Amino acid sequence: MNFKSLCSGSGGNSALLWTAGSAVLIDFAPGCQRDCRAALRELRETCATLNTVLVTHAHGDHINRNSLRVLSEQGFTVRCHPEVRREILKRHGETYSGIIKSFEGEVHVGDLKIRGVPVDHSPSCYATAFIISSGQGKKASVFTDLRRFGAGHPALAADSDLLWLEANHDLELLKSCGHPGSEFHLSNTETARFLHKVCSLSARQPQFVVLGHLSADCNAPHLPELEIKTYFKEQGCRIKFRTQVAPRDRHGSVLTLK
Repeated sequence: MNFKSLCSGSGGNSALLWTAGSAVLIDFAPGCQRDCRAALRELRETCATLNTVLVTHAHGDHINRNSLRVLSEQGFTVRCHPEVRREILKRHGETYSGIIKSFEGEVHVGDLKIRGVPVDHSPSCYATAFIISSGQGKKASVFTDLRRFGAGHPALAADSDLLWLEANHDLELLKSCGHPGSEFHLSNTETARFLHKVCSLSARQPQFVVLGHLSADCNAPHLPELEIKTYFKEQGCRIKFRTQVAPRDRHGSVLTLK
């Protein structure tokens, strides 16, 4: 299983996960239609089988009219929770109803098994996390855009080989900049605590932790990692995973799970 963040922030979010025979995009909002077409052209050079997008929620930095139009042109299927589908069509029109397929519980894309898990993000927007398993026994858990973790989420993410976690803002910087909407996103402190809880429930730590959706005003790339190191040290827990901060407007490096 391989993973690459394509963009991550309020300007657009997308990531690619693939195996030798299957591939999915997780959200897709890289910019204008030209940017969307260029992104898909490049991605299909890596993953010829790519034809599915999993959408976490209907906010425009995760899926929008530009990306839907290009996905429709190129024969993609969008998969999401029924409520997310309803919200997307309400925002962008029934034109795209044919390519958006809803699912609850689990769905398979090639050798990938995808489980949708509800998360608490914004009162006006239904949102999901995804737990993705491959036929080769690898597991990735993707938690983006949520204001708090639920009691059952750490157990669902336990024993993941890769964790994608939102680390939106630093609490001290938030006090000084007062960024509106941050109450619907995770702080670095909450992310560190969740990650430690997942590790404590796991037989092994993940190989990789990807930190994403960092605020441009209320965070900095080194701060989430520092928060995690500090919290793990306080808990007497040694860090064995590699951490990557997802770039805001460019691709991250490819992470290969072994």
